[in-house]
Amino acid sequence: MLQWCSIAAVLPALMGIAPAVAGVPLANYRSVHDLSLAVGADMSEAGAVKARLVTEFTGSRCSGYTTRLRFVTRSTGEEGQARTDDVRSVMFETVDGFYEFTHETYAEDDLVEVSAGVAERKDDGIAVTLNEPEEASVSIAAETAFPTEQVVWVLEAAIAGKRFVAFDIYDGTEGGEVVYSTSTVIGQASTDAGDLGVETSIADAGFAGQRHWPVTISYFKQPAGTDMTPDYTMSIVVYENGISRDITLDYGGFALAGKLTQLELLPTPACPD
Repeated sequence: MLQWCSIAAVLPALMGIAPAVAGVPLANYRSVHDLSLAVGADMSEAGAVKARLVTEFTGSRCSGYTTRLRFVTRSTGEEGQARTDDVRSVMFETVDGFYEFTHETYAEDDLVEVSAGVAERKDDGIAVTLNEPEEASVSIAAETAFPTEQVVWVLEAAIAGKRFVAFDIYDGTEGGEVVYSTSTVIGQASTDAGDLGVETSIADAGFAGQRHWPVTISYFKQPAGTDMTPDYTMSIVVYENGISRDITLDYGGFALAGKLTQLELLPTPACPD
């Protein structure tokens, strides 16, 4: 699922947390992506970095979708000091505009950041009720997408043959009060079953020949002012069933590149007629 937003979310979108698009059902699954510094990345800010993203996506259009993810990063600085960062997120979203989220960030074993709350789309906008890091109410423009909607809108654009889409997204990370503007570039569709490289779990799951697109998403934290440099960009290959592979996360000072190393398709519950 691609939660194509901030590192905490980043990856539920990344892997397909979306309702059926144009009649194509999204897969339920568990996946593992292993990441490290991209080839040629500037080591000055990052040192040595290894990361693992574990995602579980379950649900249906009628009952809503739950995404659980864990993103663990282990880094070693130039002087040999080690650090482990552990981001854990649980998100639930329905197709009628309800979104509930909990994001926790740990440094070693210490909880250093948490955001939790509920967002609901209403006629005049999106009302956010935060429980963590403190109780608060936030109002967001009605046209802002939640993470599931982000995946849906990008897939809809890709299926329609569009090459560029732009919209705002809210995922509840960074204290629950940040909205990102996004610009998405969609490449040429392919059904080449032989372009997987080492990511053979796609073929093992039986959908290597399904239509897929290279996608690059740039994230800009609002308000961006006159600086048009994105906070970060994410590049992936996304399949029509919502599952993604071949990830690159570029934070400016360094970039992480990752491959899909494990994939288990899960039963997808049927909706009542």
